Amino acid sequence: MNKPQTQYLYNFIGGGWNSEFAHTKAQAIKQAKNRWKGDGGLKVDPNSFRKSTPTDYNNLLSLFY
Repeated sequence: MNKPQTQYLYNFIGGGWNSEFAHTKAQAIKQAKNRWKGDGGLKVDPNSFRKSTPTDYNNLLSLFY
């Protein structure tokens, strides 16, 4: 049986945020860096990665309203 992936939230240096689903924090960081490596304006802050909680996720989503 496969271990379920965890959602990790992270920030960009200079502002903004996103999320990655991964089995480990290290894997999430690697995925995010690969995802945004072609976009010179977005730099992933590896120190900001944390497991998503409903409160944290909803607070971040509220920034859009």
